[in-house]
Amino acid sequence: MDDEIRSKRPRDIFNELKWREGMDISECSIEYIHRGVPGNTKTVSGEDIVGIGHLFFTLFPDTMIPYHRILLIKYKGNTVYVKAEPEHV
Repeated sequence: MDDEIRSKRPRDIFNELKWREGMDISECSIEYIHRGVPGNTKTVSGEDIVGIGHLFFTLFPDTMIPYHRILLIKYKGNTVYVKAEPEHV
């Protein structure tokens, strides 16, 4: 089975991992901006995702994280998404 992620955006990546045959969302890790913790980032496992919404994903039990806070997604240890740095004019 092909383990290559075809999607480019976090929401689409999560849906692909959840619904595509041979993929497993529990094998991904997500690093996101979490204000107030050391380094202002937190990493969670895909197995903690209980909902994939339009603007947010939901972690168990009811923590909603906006997609724009995601910095990095890894699947089976391979980086599949890195948030782009904003361009400065």
